[in-house]
Amino acid sequence: MNYDRTYSKTENYFGTQPETLLRNFYHRLDRSKRVLDLGVGQGRHALFLAREGFAVDAIDPSEVAIESVSALTDRENLPIRTFQCGFENFVPQTDFYGSILIFGLIQILPGESIDLLLEKAKSWTRAGSIVLVRAFSTADPSFARTRDSREWKSRGKNSFTDGQGRFRTYMEPGQLPALFGDYKVIYHREGLSPWHRHADRPPERHAEVEGVFQR
Repeated sequence: MNYDRTYSKTENYFGTQPETLLRNFYHRLDRSKRVLDLGVGQGRHALFLAREGFAVDAIDPSEVAIESVSALTDRENLPIRTFQCGFENFVPQTDFYGSILIFGLIQILPGESIDLLLEKAKSWTRAGSIVLVRAFSTADPSFARTRDSREWKSRGKNSFTDGQGRFRTYMEPGQLPALFGDYKVIYHREGLSPWHRHADRPPERHAEVEGVFQR
């Protein structure tokens, strides 16, 4: 997906409401520490938290995404700092984060980038910090379609690339908490997401894995 083009054409492509996971667990986050939103998109999670009184650092490689979130931040005078970059090149301007959001990112990364993401997340947190994660599972119908497609080629276990810079990676049952093996599992679920739609596309739902993990 070309996110600059998508965000330019459609306001609130992923909707305005935060993930249910965040709504259910944001009260567990430390309000005295900054939150890091990895892949802020058009801002539905960062804006929700900022309006609830959290200070947020929001990063995204999409220029359109950052411009959109920055405009809303300025308009409402919200405690959000925006950074146009990927997590690979991000340099925090704080000692550590009290919590990190990783929504919709794992499934578009190759395996080695997921490993780097986990290393970065650990280096940006301290004991007691919380990480909220959501990703696609191998039970999602798109997994079989991608696996059997001529367009997508295998790039490792349950990971695929189209050779043009796009990646799809799916989590097996139990894999997500294993990735956070030295964290305390506050919550872990594997199953279907609620029905939702992107812009004017038909309603859909995904097989997903999600969790809340505490260092």
